[in-house]
Amino acid sequence: MAHIFIAPTAISSPRWQQAFGSAQIVSCVDEVGKIATDDVLWLLLDDNWQALATCVATGARVIALTACEDPLQAQRALELGACGYVHYLAVAEVLRQVDQVVRHGGLWLGADLMRKLVLASGRLGQNISPGIAHKISPDVAPNIITKDPLVELTPRESAVAKAVAAGKSNKEVARLLDITERTVKAHLSAVFTKLGVRDRLHLALTLSGQRDQ
Repeated sequence: MAHIFIAPTAISSPRWQQAFGSAQIVSCVDEVGKIATDDVLWLLLDDNWQALATCVATGARVIALTACEDPLQAQRALELGACGYVHYLAVAEVLRQVDQVVRHGGLWLGADLMRKLVLASGRLGQNISPGIAHKISPDVAPNIITKDPLVELTPRESAVAKAVAAGKSNKEVARLLDITERTVKAHLSAVFTKLGVRDRLHLALTLSGQRDQ
């Protein structure tokens, strides 16, 4: 297992190797050697989308790095097969969280970008393409159509789920509900388990379908 960061030599961050001590840093895709399917490729996006497609074609998990978070760029990156989208200057702790999420089959979007995608209009489906919805889980659409997911939750879990689906961070949810961040995490873990969702975006899609019935 290796973490390989692909970015021009003029653009880098010491946080990459703080997060992953053995991280490799190369300037272009052509410099990457043999790639295993359990490797993680962190690619700094530019106007050359072919580089992303090339990375995805290796079968490794690919996380798109960006210098300026943009919902349209994020959507295209996910549609092309990226497992996550994060600012290249993200702190080491966040980078490790991204890695953990994608290794468990989830997608990663930062809270601010999540908020933009979810709140851009009254209906989430207008902001996230069917391709992304399918990538998150082939079971999302049936669940949205046939089941009210909130029935499975306690009142407090429901409140946490709604706040997270609206794009709020754990800290914001804690402040809103007057509970600790640790309690938010515990409720969110229970929500993920009960609803069978893998990440915050999957949760937002599921609850969006419930609202649209």
